[in-house]
Amino acid sequence: MDIVSPEIQGLVTTILYLTGLGIVLSLIYGIVEWFSVDRVLKIFENELAFVFIGKEAYYGRIKIPPRSGGGFEVFFPPERMENPKTLLAFLLENYKETGDKKFLKKAEDILAELKERGILEENFTLDDVRIDPWARPSLVSRKIYSGELKDLYGILIFKFALSKSELEKRWRELKKVYSPSFVHIIARRIYNGLAYVKDKISASLTQTTGTFLSFATPEIQKSIQEMESKLVSQVGAIYDPLLENSIGRLVTLEMKDVDGEVKLYQGVLREYSNNYIAVYDVDYRIQMVAKYKGDKILSGYPKCILTIYGWRIDVDQHLFIENLSCDANNVSFVLRNGSDEPVKVETVKILDKEIKIGKVLFPNDGVEVKAGFDRLVSTPDITVDYEISREADMIIPRSKVKIIGSGDYPLTLMRDILKIKR
Repeated sequence: MDIVSPEIQGLVTTILYLTGLGIVLSLIYGIVEWFSVDRVLKIFENELAFVFIGKEAYYGRIKIPPRSGGGFEVFFPPERMENPKTLLAFLLENYKETGDKKFLKKAEDILAELKERGILEENFTLDDVRIDPWARPSLVSRKIYSGELKDLYGILIFKFALSKSELEKRWRELKKVYSPSFVHIIARRIYNGLAYVKDKISASLTQTTGTFLSFATPEIQKSIQEMESKLVSQVGAIYDPLLENSIGRLVTLEMKDVDGEVKLYQGVLREYSNNYIAVYDVDYRIQMVAKYKGDKILSGYPKCILTIYGWRIDVDQHLFIENLSCDANNVSFVLRNGSDEPVKVETVKILDKEIKIGKVLFPNDGVEVKAGFDRLVSTPDITVDYEISREADMIIPRSKVKIIGSGDYPLTLMRDILKIKR
């Protein structure tokens, strides 16, 4: 005589299956999440880069922890560390309280490193460190959380910040991207094939679990569906044929920049993923500001409009004010580019009057600026907003960029076009 009815046995079997399926999915998802990092972000991992987020920029080494949900951390170089004396004070305080010499050893190592890099004076010792609870905390990194990615504008490796060996390395990589080897082409096709297989497996998994979820409670259904969704999204990357055929080729992209403007840029498409696009060899435009008292530039200018942590962009004066005239109620002068590179002058502000210029000035070029006032102005305050260009490799969130087309013809298509007689 059966003690348990077939209906109960079937229910128990279903519950055990769902439980086992949940455990397996959890394990698979945990493994996938641990090893899966966005394939575009991987390109810049451990590299020194600028991260533009909101109205700030951070310079440092990119670290991408597993299971970060797209977030990452920027570690500043030692010479760009903020308030290192506070860090030394923290270590000494812990040493005095615990007697653990590892704190003292770490303080001694950091002090030696700071002296070697010229951050602290040679005669500075640990005896000179003062424990001040009101001192500004030390800062050696900036964590970019996944919830902040909506404010991320780009991750950039500027060529001017690279050493000779690093620059040569970037050029070798660009050459490989622009002229991929046969092995690289085959490897990429295999990767895309695996991504296609992954999509098919994900679809099959969805159909299989869907049958058994009909017997599960709403709570179990929700949990398994969430794990399944994460599993599908984390593995591999979306295959985009319109981007795939432009890998290693010149493309034109429309990008929302940090100043809120939508600008056109051009570069070589390196890689793409669900969340990001990597474009190499871009002439990126940096927003600068210069302030003058009369025809004399003020100390500390020109400077970047962004607050940059971990780096300071030092540039020589680009724009010079010549032939300043303040007769009657008018102010006029010539704004001349005295540098050896082109710049684009956006606006000039004289006191409270803003004049739109929007002109590219090549070396030695000038533009005349005039403004009228209802009073006599002798030594006006003048502010100039302008842009300079610096070559960079970039990672851009797909929410901020759109590749609108190719920048050159494929070789085979170019031959066909040249054959066309008009």
